[in-house]
Amino acid sequence: MLMELQSVSYTYQPGTVFAKSALHDISLQIQENEFLVITGQEGSGKSTLLLVMAGLIKPDQGQVLYRGQPLPGKGIHPHLGLVFQHPEQQMFELTVGQEVAFGLENRGVTGKQLHSAVAGALAAMGLDPGRYQNRRIRELSTGEKRRVAIASILAMQPRVLLMDEPLAGLDFSGCRQLLDNLQQLRRSQSTTIIMVTHHIEPVYPFCTRVVQLKEGKINGIIRSEQSEPAENLEEMTLPVHVQLLHHLQKIKPELPASTSTAEEAAAVIAEHWEIGEAGSH
Repeated sequence: MLMELQSVSYTYQPGTVFAKSALHDISLQIQENEFLVITGQEGSGKSTLLLVMAGLIKPDQGQVLYRGQPLPGKGIHPHLGLVFQHPEQQMFELTVGQEVAFGLENRGVTGKQLHSAVAGALAAMGLDPGRYQNRRIRELSTGEKRRVAIASILAMQPRVLLMDEPLAGLDFSGCRQLLDNLQQLRRSQSTTIIMVTHHIEPVYPFCTRVVQLKEGKINGIIRSEQSEPAENLEEMTLPVHVQLLHHLQKIKPELPASTSTAEEAAAVIAEHWEIGEAGSH
């Protein structure tokens, strides 16, 4: 097991009149090479949970384990990389290459090793190093800036990439490009991805599980390839084809509760209906 949250709870400003419970008794296991999506309404605790998993917030109760060991009390574990919401707004270097190299240079990486790491991180985000390395940040589109920001984290070679609303503000093409790059990253480097997002539809075909939070608690969990209905599925914000399969299971229990894409759902539904009709004659 890669990471584990054990009965994690967190309250902002405890012991004051402004106290607010953000997380309550969260237990969750994350496996190697997962693409885990965390969703929920505004104020459900998504971003707080991500910061707890990154080690930037220490829970009031419970603990977070990485490879069986508690996270360090200060700072982010060296194997974890955190991408904040709208990271492109936090860039301060002039060129793409300088931005991606910044963290590595602070670690003392220089010369060929630095050049290779920067080029590899850019390539992992679908940005040709020869074309982009000397480009000025201000010349990039929002989607390109987002990928550069993620590349600056990837250059540090994290085993787990934690991302807060990385699809926010991107058009369809930008979302698809980023998701394709992340999927390739999982395949080529076995990077585990944990993403907070409201945008379930575009990410659902890529993810392994969706965890929905509600009022600081886990409201439901579903796998993208799931045969049995998940608890509280009706309350979860899931793609239309998943909701349709869930309702059709009441008529045909042999249908799966989920498929990765709408096209797969259509094929499964058509196949089962044809089988059912053939059997009725």
